[in-house]
Amino acid sequence: MGQSAANLVDMRDVSFSRGERCIFDNISLTVPRGKITAIMGPSGIGKTTLLRLIGGQIPPDKGEILFDGENVPAMSRSRLYTVRKRMSMLFQSGALFTDMNVFDNVAYPLREHTNLPAPLLKSVVMMKLEAVGCAARQN
Repeated sequence: MGQSAANLVDMRDVSFSRGERCIFDNISLTVPRGKITAIMGPSGIGKTTLLRLIGGQIPPDKGEILFDGENVPAMSRSRLYTVRKRMSMLFQSGALFTDMNVFDNVAYPLREHTNLPAPLLKSVVMMKLEAVGCAARQN
């Protein structure tokens, strides 16, 4: 793990192209630890590409992408999966599993990333649903 770098995300002089099309040319970006950061812009400007670079889904053509002080493109697959558990993003539209009910959508990350026993998992999910006024809509 990183040694608690001042910035959670630090991109330095990153360039990325798709074929002949330059998406980013020597961009730098910092996301301070503990701050909520919005990436906004018109359609096609590269917001999703930026998130994919930070998350290690695609490598930059050049530059450095650090997450908590660790070089994302240099991470092993297993390290990258571990680090991704500390990342999150909010999509502008839904992003729910359409074939699952509300309860199962909320339970999904808990099932994937914890070993909670079923009764405790149910309690946690119901607590989250109650907190946002959706407990009655669990099914």
